[in-house]
Amino acid sequence: MTLSKVGRGKKVTIVSLKTNRATEERMAALGLFPGAEVEVVRSSRGGEVILACLDSRFALGRELTRAIEVA
Repeated sequence: MTLSKVGRGKKVTIVSLKTNRATEERMAALGLFPGAEVEVVRSSRGGEVILACLDSRFALGRELTRAIEVA
């Protein structure tokens, strides 16, 4: 399942990132890498997804969330 399909308040673990290397490196620098647990704080249809990871929150575009496989 991709991160774009996860509902608000759900906690999931990142399994893989299907993006280019530069994006993977940027995501890893933010703490978003395979094995990281994230919580979906807000998800708007067609808009951004706000995630909580450790003590931080991030807004990711819908297209990017479709490239992140989670379990």
